[in-house]
Amino acid sequence: MFGKINVLILTTLIIFISASMQVFGFPWNYDMWKQKSIKPYEMPMSYPKGTVTIDGKTNPIEREKMEAITSNQLDSSKLDIKKGKELFMINCAVCHGEKADGNGPIIKKGFYPVNLKTQGVKDRKDGYIFAYIRYGGKVMMPSYRENLSEEQAWQVVNYIRHIQNQSD
Repeated sequence: MFGKINVLILTTLIIFISASMQVFGFPWNYDMWKQKSIKPYEMPMSYPKGTVTIDGKTNPIEREKMEAITSNQLDSSKLDIKKGKELFMINCAVCHGEKADGNGPIIKKGFYPVNLKTQGVKDRKDGYIFAYIRYGGKVMMPSYRENLSEEQAWQVVNYIRHIQNQSD
């Protein structure tokens, strides 16, 4: 009698472990992690020459040429600034804070983003800020080229310039 109970317990245990292996992908499946993709803080690859980008336009200009643009390509109307604020709150505020002062919630995780109201940022050309949005930072900031169109990125630049000129 004792032998039949042990066999029953052992059989149940084997069935349970086998089912768990199928459900949880034992020894833990990493297929989605180990794939050809851009890992966090890796620089994305350039588009091959002659290809069409996601927005259907030709390849974007090089970062250095973009950084040299002195003024925004869009009119800084109230509507444009309003759209820029919406986009800033969605994409940028988590790091740079709602007031663009570098006090976003990400600070709790040990990251210290740039205060966009400092004189150093104010002195930068509009193209430099635009290039940072489109290509990402040299160290921590990711590229938002896939999240924001060129027009939307310029709207964010307009909003940043607007908030820089406001007094706290």
